[in-house]
Amino acid sequence: MGVDVPFDSSVDSLVDLPAVVPVATQRGVRLLAQGLPGLAEPLDPQALAAVHPLWASDVAALGPWRLEQGLAWTPVSQAAASVDAPAGADIWVCGPCASTMDVARKLLTRGWLGAAGQAWGSVVAPVQTSGRGQLRRIWLSAPGNLQATVVMPPAPGLWNDLRPLVLGHLLAEALEGVCNGVRVKWPNDLLLNDRKIGGILVEERPGSILAGLGLNLAWAPREEDLRAGHCVAAGAFPALPGVSGILGLWRMLVNRLETGYVNALETFTPSEFLMIFQSRLAWMGRRVLVCEGASVRYEARIRGVSGQGELVLDRDGREILLLAGDVTPL
Repeated sequence: MGVDVPFDSSVDSLVDLPAVVPVATQRGVRLLAQGLPGLAEPLDPQALAAVHPLWASDVAALGPWRLEQGLAWTPVSQAAASVDAPAGADIWVCGPCASTMDVARKLLTRGWLGAAGQAWGSVVAPVQTSGRGQLRRIWLSAPGNLQATVVMPPAPGLWNDLRPLVLGHLLAEALEGVCNGVRVKWPNDLLLNDRKIGGILVEERPGSILAGLGLNLAWAPREEDLRAGHCVAAGAFPALPGVSGILGLWRMLVNRLETGYVNALETFTPSEFLMIFQSRLAWMGRRVLVCEGASVRYEARIRGVSGQGELVLDRDGREILLLAGDVTPL
């Protein structure tokens, strides 16, 4: 059964912020000059600009650049700060890497993404070769797409389990300001026109909670590139007017995530949030094909989400609470 709680249905947004944030404001940017052996290649402004025109736009908008202590390239206009102890909300851009998740964990151990308990520092890579998604499936990407990982703050009780839904809702809401129709495919994908434009992965290990985001901007996998049995076709999110390059987009998204996440936890109960989330839930009320593992398949209708964040399905009059699985519209 769906959630049934007293709630003001006129409230349909978790945060009211501008749709875009100028690239030259807020959050320090550092390019990882020396790289990380075995994890990420070295990076400098010239190499970053050569990756894709979207990155060239960022390099030009933030430049000129200077090399700090041989470890990081930073914009000259950026307030001076020690590379040995950068602020927790800094954005590190690494060279081509296997996964921004792995790079973020390494920087956390070095204290370069903020001390324990700080959050919202992040890692962005122009090229990611072994990105992973739900169930450790391969995430395909290409230069010009966004691949990033952000440090998340701890959350109490049920909020911890709902984190993927909260992130999905906030990201969809931020992108909705530019292009209508962004929805969340339960539990952690972003859709536009029923095509998958992005995915979210949350990994929690002792001492850290990381959220990875892949967003198709310049390229989307072709049908033949996708894994066998994939649920939906891939698509790309249109260019963002008023945002300069990929870093401009990422700054805007992190700002929205930080403000919206804190606001959600301070303002709403989990049940109230889930009522809001259902306004973003893809295929609400539609019949879908449900796949649980390799062998269990059945048709059902999406009714919403439960008080624990499970997907609520109606299977021929019988309620099903889906804990894990894939759904495809019929």
